[in-house]
Parts: sequence; structure tokens; C-alpha cells
Amino acid sequence: MAYFRKRGKVWEYRISYKDRAGKSRIKSKGGFATKKEATNASLEEEMKLNRKIFEDKSLIFSDFFKKWAEIYKEPIVTVVTYKKILMFSKQVERYFGDAKVVDISPTYYQELLNDYGKKYSQETITQFHHYVKASMKIAVREKLVDQNFAEYATAKSKVKSRPIEESFLEEDEFLKLIEQSKAKYQIKSHMAIYLICVSGMRFAECIGLTWKDVDFDKGSLNINKTWNYSITHNFAETKNKSSIRIIPIDSETVNLLKKFKKEQPKDKYNRIFGNITHTAVSKALKRAVGRNIHIHSLRHTYASYLISQGIDLISISKILGHENLNITLSVYAHQLDKLKQKNDDRVKEVFNKINS
Repeated sequence: MAYFRKRGKVWEYRISYKDRAGKSRIKSKGGFATKKEATNASLEEEMKLNRKIFEDKSLIFSDFFKKWAEIYKEPIVTVVTYKKILMFSKQVERYFGDAKVVDISPTYYQELLNDYGKKYSQETITQFHHYVKASMKIAVREKLVDQNFAEYATAKSKVKSRPIEESFLEEDEFLKLIEQSKAKYQIKSHMAIYLICVSGMRFAECIGLTWKDVDFDKGSLNINKTWNYSITHNFAETKNKSSIRIIPIDSETVNLLKKFKKEQPKDKYNRIFGNITHTAVSKALKRAVGRNIHIHSLRHTYASYLISQGIDLISISKILGHENLNITLSVYAHQLDKLKQKNDDRVKEVFNKINS
């Protein structure tokens, strides 16, 4: 990683790195007229240093994975995503130990993955495998190895999935929750629950909303940022480009937001839900529903309810901010199965009219 400092009228870069023996080193160079010149020179030098590291046949995989994350992921992913990758980096270190990149075979990795799947959920093992496989693509490209040992591995968890009832509310529960939270709208946690219920927003999107994002006349919410509630406690980018979207809200919700705005103290960031925590909303939700349910379940239930009401999947996918329709189809396949009989009957009706 490079650091810069101005010495008199010129700039200097200092690069901290580890050599092949694992010892910390510093490489510096000065005399640059501008910081931009120093930055460009440091990037070129870092590329040379990293190239030497990636050519090292004695490199252990955990060190390679850390370097891959630093070079290829940190500059382009969000702070939250990079923190998640660093978490997987620790697991890579624990599971791979001192295994060298060149010594890891597909069978060795599959056995490791099988062991990993005994302790972690399907979602976690899928992500772990994804990052390992992605890092090894670079190892192949840099000719450190001839093949990607993770290419044909199967990531299957042995841990039981979370019960479906913890991911979705029943329709009567959902409608009751909307009424209960609406009645307690003066309390931030309950108003947040209500707004997520009727919009399908992610929690970070909800608490990142400012009053400028509410169009009271058109009845809509402009999702264009999030709030990083776990690390920076500041505004952050949305999950992806598709997450930037306009969500329709009904007239009752518009009126409720108007009343809420009048009764709440002004937040310095102009946020609708300033000074609110994930923990507080989670506790309020579990008390209201009376069982273990997650905030994200409200988003799932919102989508499922729209499906049950006959809203087309393309519209739902866009409202949710999914990158493509396949994501919507895979997540809500169970709800679509429920609708199959109803749709089968409608298909019959369509052709009965033609043939009558």
C-alpha cells in the first residue's frame, strides 16, 4: 500500500510491502512535482512488486489470497464487501494453513470444501468458494499454476437451511404488522418497519433515505444511496447499479410520512431515520411478530405479497433492484409454485372464451 507526503515543494511516495521471505519492507521515491505524478509512479512500482510476488513458486495460498484481495477487490468493491472478503481471508488462512499455491490439487481443495460445508451455511460456502475460485483465476493468468484447482469443485453445505418460516411472514402476519407499525408510526423503529413493509427496501437503503428522496406529489421514494450502519456510520453506495431505482408508495404512506416529518427532530444529514440502529429495529420486529424473524424477511414478504396479488415479475424485480430477472425467479420460486394452480385456471379461462 502506498502513502504520500509533501517534502518542501516536491512529493514522495512510500510503499509498504512484504518480500518473498515475508519480511516487511519500505520502498520510497521522491522528487515529484505533483501528488498525481507520485501516485502514478507508485502504482507502476506496486505492479512490479506484485508481479514479483505472483511469480514466487513458494507462495502459500493464504498470502496469495490476501494480496489478490488487496489488488483486485479493495479498489472496486464497497467497504462492507471488502470487510466480508477479509473475513473469508481469515478462514482461508485457517483452512489452507501453509499449503502452497502450486501444491494444492483439485482433490485436496474438494476435501477442504467438504469439511468447510460441515460448519457453514450454503450461502457462506458458496461465497467462500466464489472468492477462492476468482483468486485462482489470477494465479492461472499470472502463470503461477497451470490450472485453477477450484474450477470444478462442488460447494455443498451440510448445515440445515434456515426454516422458510423465518424468511417469510404469512399474509395475515404481514398485514397485521403493517397495521400495528402504522399505529405506532411516531416511534422510529416502528415507522422504519412500516416503510420497509410497504416498499421492499433493504434496511441500509431505508435508513439512508433523506427527505429529499421522498416525492410527496408523485408518491415515490428515490433509492440512490445507503447508510453504512456497521463500519463508517455514513452514507455509502447502493449494492449495485440496479439498486438505484424509484419505488412507488401509496397515498396513505405519503400522508404518514408527512405527519412523521412534522413530529420528528431534524437530523443533521436530513435523514428520515437519523439515530436508529439495526438492533433496535430487530428487537421491535421480533416483539411485534412474536417469533424469530429478520428485517430482511420483510423485503421477501413484500415481494411475495405482490406476486400473490398478480403483479408481474418484471415490475417486482425492478422495484426490488435486482440485477436481473433470474435472481427474482430463484428467490421467489416457492411463491410462484403456489400461484401455479391459480394461473392454470386462468389459462383455461382464456382459451374457454376463445372456444365458446
